[in-house]
Amino acid sequence: MDNEKKKRRLELIDVRKMLTLAGAGCIIVLFYLLIGKLSGVFSTIGKILSAMTPIIFGFVIAFLLNPIVNRFRVSFRTLLTKIRPEGNKKKISSTANTLAVVVALLFFLAVLTAFFWVLLPSLYESINSLYTNIDRYATNIDNFVNKLIKDNPDIINVVNNYMDDLEGTIKTVLAENLLPNMDSIVTAIRDGIVGGLKLILNFVIGIIAAVYILLSKDKFSAQFKKIIYAIFDMEMGNKVLASLEYADGVFSGFIGGKILDSIIVGFICYAFCAIVQMPYAILISVIVGVTNIIPFFGPFIGAIPSAILVFVESPKMCIVFIIFILILQQIDGNVIGPLILSDSTGLSSFWVLFAILVGGNLFGPIGMVLGVPTFACIYAILTRHLRDSLNKKGLENDTDYFVALRGFDENGEPIRGPKVRFESERDRKKRLKNLERLQHSKDLINKVSHNKDTSDTEEK
Repeated sequence: MDNEKKKRRLELIDVRKMLTLAGAGCIIVLFYLLIGKLSGVFSTIGKILSAMTPIIFGFVIAFLLNPIVNRFRVSFRTLLTKIRPEGNKKKISSTANTLAVVVALLFFLAVLTAFFWVLLPSLYESINSLYTNIDRYATNIDNFVNKLIKDNPDIINVVNNYMDDLEGTIKTVLAENLLPNMDSIVTAIRDGIVGGLKLILNFVIGIIAAVYILLSKDKFSAQFKKIIYAIFDMEMGNKVLASLEYADGVFSGFIGGKILDSIIVGFICYAFCAIVQMPYAILISVIVGVTNIIPFFGPFIGAIPSAILVFVESPKMCIVFIIFILILQQIDGNVIGPLILSDSTGLSSFWVLFAILVGGNLFGPIGMVLGVPTFACIYAILTRHLRDSLNKKGLENDTDYFVALRGFDENGEPIRGPKVRFESERDRKKRLKNLERLQHSKDLINKVSHNKDTSDTEEK
């Protein structure tokens, strides 16, 4: 009977192994097929995202307006309750929500209109001035280069050595790349214009979608919670819900604070440029303010094209602008930014830099902006999981507790001390041999000393 049970168990184990191998083989085949059609998968995802662009705009606008809607809703609810104390609470809440969405949307459109009403004419004037004076700028650059060559005659020889190669390269690019692809260039320009018009249309539709999202956000939130607790048990559902609430707080705090920080930086830049009468003050301030949304690298990214614009007008003023940007970056990084953001991410400087670089390499400028709050959420979830795992094992979560830790003994007590140097087997044998020689020398000395003491005692 026992033999039959063992035989059946072995057969069962074989079946499990076969199923495991078959499953692994299927996964490998599916992975190979997926890699072969990866471009098609990405193309399909891109089409889906392109079709959902108005909805994505709607969610972004709703996300930015949500804090304003919440504040207005509380105020309107309090006001309507005072006006009609015996009214239907559900109806009062619905009316307050509608009024809050309408007022927040009007505020958003008013700010947007005022921004473009003031900005667009100044931008047009700056760009038109840049286009009109392009010949003068070219002359200034030519004079600057001639003066540089005159003061440094050795540069002429270096330039002459590479001029023929440069001329040949330019002709090759024009003949082989630019001229044959003029149709593609014209098509790209046309697609760019059509894309810009489509972007404006998607933004308008996104505003409409944002209204529906804000009006139904409580219902959407309740439906999403139902899905969470339908999929997970209560403990895991609570963790998922807490993580999502934390992510909402991090994203809203970081993005909202960064936008406010960038607006302040843009106004400071414009005030300085207007005071010193720097050319293209509005255009430069917009570039610096917009790029400042990107953490860490933003001020430098915006400073490069701005410095070039100032340089073609006045090289001396360009030096003043570069010094100002360095000072402004320090003020923003040490005073304005911390005051507004208040460490909303909870990340150290290294992890902020890590998140910006990884996000930028994967998703471009948007990844540089959203990389920090996204990584902050991942970091918080991993930290919480790590804390729970340590607590279950009876260990502390304090990082300082593990600084000098070298392990635990048989009783579970921590072993602390300096780091033990790695010792190879050869070094260990050599150390033991030296210790053995040292001990032998000590024994010999002790023996000689003992014999001497004995002889002295006998003589006495």
